[in-house]
Amino acid sequence: MLIERIREWFIRANQISKQDRLRPHDLERMDDMFKALSRADASVKPSLYWEELNKMNLAQLKEDGFDNFKRTIALNYFTWVRILPWDSQIIFLCRQLEMTAIFRALGHAFRFCGRKYFSNPIQSFSYGLLTFLLWEYILDGEHSQELLTLREPELGGPPLADPREGMSVSQDLGNSILEYESFKGGLPAGGQGTVLELGGGYGRNAFVILKMNPHFRYVAVDIPPALWVAERYLSGLFPERHIFPYRDFQQFEEIAESYAHADLVFLLSSQLAALPPDSIDLIINISSLHEMRKDQIDHYFQLFDRVLKPGGHAYIKEWKKARILFENMTLTEKDYPCPKGWKKIMSRTAQVQTRFFETLYKKEQRKGPSVCWL
Repeated sequence: MLIERIREWFIRANQISKQDRLRPHDLERMDDMFKALSRADASVKPSLYWEELNKMNLAQLKEDGFDNFKRTIALNYFTWVRILPWDSQIIFLCRQLEMTAIFRALGHAFRFCGRKYFSNPIQSFSYGLLTFLLWEYILDGEHSQELLTLREPELGGPPLADPREGMSVSQDLGNSILEYESFKGGLPAGGQGTVLELGGGYGRNAFVILKMNPHFRYVAVDIPPALWVAERYLSGLFPERHIFPYRDFQQFEEIAESYAHADLVFLLSSQLAALPPDSIDLIINISSLHEMRKDQIDHYFQLFDRVLKPGGHAYIKEWKKARILFENMTLTEKDYPCPKGWKKIMSRTAQVQTRFFETLYKKEQRKGPSVCWL
């Protein structure tokens, strides 16, 4: 409980910026998103945790700008910065690697500190060590050459690592490659289809999905400021794609034609319910459902079941046990419902982040609504 109180204090203590590096147009766009979300039903509004965290995220964006977001707000999504030797990720990676690989990662981590990506040298070393251990693990595994040739985009000012000469990668890219390997069995066949990610942050998984599958449509569903960051980031990475930027609408018919021609779609969480039923091939949620109230989780699974095609898949990766800050609630793996008729294709402890579980489901034909549990 003491650690939780400290974390809550830290979030609230970092909600004020001393400067504003965002453009007036960007602030207005985010304000439009916040206002639209404020009018939504409580089931899709941010939890108290995300209300407070978003204040800190917005302050960090104002303070350091979009150009450096991979060193600031990305640390509040799925970028890990830690040094404790008993950390579960460190333990997993060291158990999987030979001593030569561990010492090589240590050497790289010490040299990484000199690059000044972070102002705190301990933070630099801890990020570097975990990142180099992660990439030693990836390079020791069996992955397609196409995946291994991916490089971290420089947009957003990422802390770049070079586990091998000529490489320019990041911790986020490494985690996204492992997650892609986990859910790729659920990707639509034939090179075309629609992938929807709820709570995808700035778009680290979207980058991998779209680079590996250039003809897929990707639908980002999130809350601000993450939705604004993802829209600007992915639009910058894929300028040749047809973009459906966030806009306010009441009925899907208002945007149906634009949506049909879009390769990249950006929606608020409150707009997910407007999508046509049975229209999504793969749904992804990584490390965000466990930051919601139980009633919100139940609501999103109902929406997932509505928009997912029969024969489509859903991939979730969440903490096995999570304490929701500011909500005084605890969630466990059993608190995630799935609609009856969804078949469990894969369920296991996640690689590297062993305090997470990951599950891949396939939606089959069924009669009548019902609910089963993990």
